Amino acid sequence: MHRLARIALVAALFISACGGTVASTSTPSATPDLSHRPSTSATVTILSPTNGEVVHGTSVTVKIGLEGAVVTKTYSAVVDPTHGHVHLYLDKQLIYMAYTLQQDVPVHPGFQYSLYAEFVAADHFPFTPRDETPTIQFSVQP
Repeated sequence: MHRLARIALVAALFISACGGTVASTSTPSATPDLSHRPSTSATVTILSPTNGEVVHGTSVTVKIGLEGAVVTKTYSAVVDPTHGHVHLYLDKQLIYMAYTLQQDVPVHPGFQYSLYAEFVAADHFPFTPRDETPTIQFSVQP
């Protein structure tokens, strides 16, 4: 039951962060063609936690570095390679679209996690090529 509640919370956060609407169709949509997307010279890095780090407790503070761009809190269909959002992925699942560069993420002691971040345009779609960090691994102890 706890896992189901977490999934519902993540879904609600995702929907609200993306404008609060979800398109409903009876058939899955094709992956959009992103080959026309602009590039960015921004670089995104994970400052904390570090690869291989052991963290303690029930949350980890994720700190992101971003050079050459700024995080904007607004959605925009006008793509500017110096303005966008940071998407944060825990175990390959989108967990938060940070409108800041720091986020406390709930974790469970006894587990190992993978984490990466991506700087995306203000319309929430990636740049081409994608501006992602390398995936890091960290574990959690009580």
